Amino acid sequence: MTVAPPSSRCYASPLAWMLFCATSACSASSSLASSLAGHASADAGFVGLDSAVSDQTDMASDDSGVTPTDDGAISSPQGTGAVGIPTDDGTTNDAGVPHANGGNGSPFPFKPAYILGADISWETQHEAEGYTYSDGKSTKTMSAIMAENGFNFIRLRTFVDPSASDGYSPGQNWCGQADTVTMAKRAKACGMGVFIDFHMSDTWESLGTNANPSAMPLAWRGLSQTVPSTPVSASTHLTNNLYQTAHDYVVGVMQALVAAGAKPDMVQIGNETNSGISGIPMSNWPAFSALVNAGITAVRETDPQIIVWAQNGRPRPNSAGGNNFTGWVDEYLSDKPPNTRSIDEDGICGSTYGTTDNGADWTTSFDYVISTYNKPVMSCEYSDQSPNSPAGAIINRVMRAFPNNRGRGSFIWEPADYPSVNGSGTLFTLAGKVYTTNAAMTAYPTLAKSYNLAVPSGTCQGP
Repeated sequence: MTVAPPSSRCYASPLAWMLFCATSACSASSSLASSLAGHASADAGFVGLDSAVSDQTDMASDDSGVTPTDDGAISSPQGTGAVGIPTDDGTTNDAGVPHANGGNGSPFPFKPAYILGADISWETQHEAEGYTYSDGKSTKTMSAIMAENGFNFIRLRTFVDPSASDGYSPGQNWCGQADTVTMAKRAKACGMGVFIDFHMSDTWESLGTNANPSAMPLAWRGLSQTVPSTPVSASTHLTNNLYQTAHDYVVGVMQALVAAGAKPDMVQIGNETNSGISGIPMSNWPAFSALVNAGITAVRETDPQIIVWAQNGRPRPNSAGGNNFTGWVDEYLSDKPPNTRSIDEDGICGSTYGTTDNGADWTTSFDYVISTYNKPVMSCEYSDQSPNSPAGAIINRVMRAFPNNRGRGSFIWEPADYPSVNGSGTLFTLAGKVYTTNAAMTAYPTLAKSYNLAVPSGTCQGP
């Protein structure tokens, strides 16, 4: 069917817009499409974008070697390790009971036996545009529908100032602090964990764009980039300093989430930081590490139990952004010159949109993290497309195969819209302005039950 995009879809992912245009009535020559072209490389690591963003050749070739396979089976359960051992009723020792204030209970952080997660950051924006979500029986929030189908974690991207003139949603605040708090409260009210993805920019920054000067938030561009001799923290009060400003920004978002009863269980500072963060290239290690650690310090000060991840945009041996995957991991974690000091990460996650050999490349890469640094790993983004279907068949099989629960789980990315509205891989079908769950969604409760996860994962209370 032909879907006429609402005007505010200009604030969606550049990739999603380009794919949407390929199957809809919108014009590729429209001023909207043109305005997004400069940002297209933010999502160049996704499947099938090689030709769409040819000006970013080294990034856009991410999945050019992907070979589809016939492996579509849901993997059988593996051992879950010591954390979150399932009980007879399918819940875990760490699940907690939802609280009326939006928290998902004690102990904190939330650690299900396996994370079955979703990034649904477009939820409130769609609602404001007049869209609704349905399970085929009644209208519900998207958060509630995900919980009912066994999803136990929600990932939310957040931007510094999306309303800025060059931001994600100029003049509006989608995926800004207030919007992020609203969505995090919903997830917590449904008994799910919350994973906050700080892009550390005003708009999409990913695999191929993080080192670009335009990736720096507009309000930060005049600040001093001199790295302080003492790392910034709550006890330093530097003025006109980039690293202090980054720290204080993260503090502000974290405090707002805590005040709303939606303290995040997991956080990442930077999105697909293969090449840099906030316009600071990774090759400038003193500045790069100081900025990432400034954000992490703010998280540790909020609650040292919050789990902190770093995200690689292509966790395969032939990674991107100036180094291969193992080199990128070593730079983050080794604390060896010239990459001193190391970055204070708890685990490494990746965007797993393409595999060249039925997941063996993901296994090789993530196993390096586990065997070398004894850190857990996770897929923080994937799409439910062949050969990785149904229900993320390959990536979930890879994660479950790691011993001692070191493969913590996976997050499907924007399952109502990506890779294209009503396209293969979405878990919802759009008719008019109603997103209704489709047959692809039915594989997830089955998968969750096979892993001894509760279905539904929680009972929604509140919004």
